Amino acid sequence: MKDYTIRQLHECDAEKFCELIIDMYGHLDNPEWFSPMPFDIDSVKGMINNPRFYIIGLWDSDRLVGVSSLDYKCGKLIGKIDFPPDCDVAKLVEIGFNIVHSDYRGNGLMKILLDAVIWHATLLGYTWIFAKVHNDNIASYRSIESRGLTKYCSYLKPIDKVEFENLAKQLFFSKIGRANAMQILKKYNNEPQIITTYNIYIKKINSIK
Repeated sequence: MKDYTIRQLHECDAEKFCELIIDMYGHLDNPEWFSPMPFDIDSVKGMINNPRFYIIGLWDSDRLVGVSSLDYKCGKLIGKIDFPPDCDVAKLVEIGFNIVHSDYRGNGLMKILLDAVIWHATLLGYTWIFAKVHNDNIASYRSIESRGLTKYCSYLKPIDKVEFENLAKQLFFSKIGRANAMQILKKYNNEPQIITTYNIYIKKINSIK
């Protein structure tokens, strides 16, 4: 395997992060797999600087080929999901968005990224981690399961239709993804939101703090 470098992203990495997000959308068959992400430079800089997220990048020399993240704002799901009785929600963190460049898929890089963010969570003193994964996103849930997370329950996530509409108009969006986005919008023609079903995967981890 190549020698890759992993480090936390900084504002100066925003342009390459934008390119990675656009590559992801350019090869995405189902727009429901990811909650819509910003891809303009200012919004991505804001995401990198937002204390809600810890975002790491996997680098092949100076090329950003993958990202993974922790989302500290999982409190929005507290009360919506009945987490295990022994789960201290104050020490619960979410594995957020995970992306690998289309040129590098199939090489186990997502597992490397997941190991890195899970290790960071233990350093911070978290004792539980969870992730939301769409049921049809086979590659993602297989990577999640390989790191010891198990399916716990399902979660219905509402997404504003306008976000799908704006995304489907982008020229970089894959043809299959655009067609599927149109089908989804048609299905929810008279509704203000699209309801997407995710599976919640969860794991107890050993804090070393």
